[in-house]
Amino acid sequence: MMDTNGIDKAFLRVAKIQSFANGLPLTNATGFFYLQDDFLYLVTCRHVVINEVIDHCPDRLQLSLHSDVSDLRQRAELSIPLYVDGIPQWCQLSHGHSADVAAVLINDPQALSNHVLATFCCDDILNKDAGIPLGQNVLIVGFPLGFHDTLHNLPIVRSATIASSFAQPFKGEPYFLTDARLHRGMSGSPVIASLPGRQKHGEQMGRWWLLGIHSSALDVSDRDPGQDERLGLNTAYYASLIPEILRSHSQPGVGGHGTIGFNN
Repeated sequence: MMDTNGIDKAFLRVAKIQSFANGLPLTNATGFFYLQDDFLYLVTCRHVVINEVIDHCPDRLQLSLHSDVSDLRQRAELSIPLYVDGIPQWCQLSHGHSADVAAVLINDPQALSNHVLATFCCDDILNKDAGIPLGQNVLIVGFPLGFHDTLHNLPIVRSATIASSFAQPFKGEPYFLTDARLHRGMSGSPVIASLPGRQKHGEQMGRWWLLGIHSSALDVSDRDPGQDERLGLNTAYYASLIPEILRSHSQPGVGGHGTIGFNN
């Protein structure tokens, strides 16, 4: 589906993330917008908002978004606090399997009036029990090493294939594998596919389905760096985890928030 000025909505659903702690920049990553129950979220990897292993503890995220869809060179920054009165403003899986996924509440009443963006919603998610052909082609949209179209503030699209059985979580973990050349900065990227044969609300739709959230490269412990190349495989957590995560947090951002309405 094309948006104003010939821009596919997939581009406007994705944002480059810069994390900060005490005003100092930390890392780059990717996230995408998700709407549920009139609340607007930025979905990304959990290790983007906190990673205890390497003591990565940002206190806010900053996004550079479009402010005029007719002129993509125009932009405005959006700052998202990760804590309000010491309370984390993100949701994560709180039971069962751990998952490298976080949904950060965007608690800014001006977010939609000051920025041009599009969202995914529950209807866009493809559940893991859906029939996916062997080696299904997918796209992973993000900011490899922070690289992107800096003039128009648009992400990079990498092609990939699903490298494991989509219907069977890999080794019992809540993710599937992709085969793609990816880099740091892509963490939190949406894994999407165009499946025109599928129906939505009784109509044939050529829109993008949300399959997963890219997390990280997958390697093996016994690989000999002198003889063996990297596998080129990556983990992608099932997008169906997102509504599950949000359902488990009936009061996201309990530090207080308002309702944000949006039509995607």
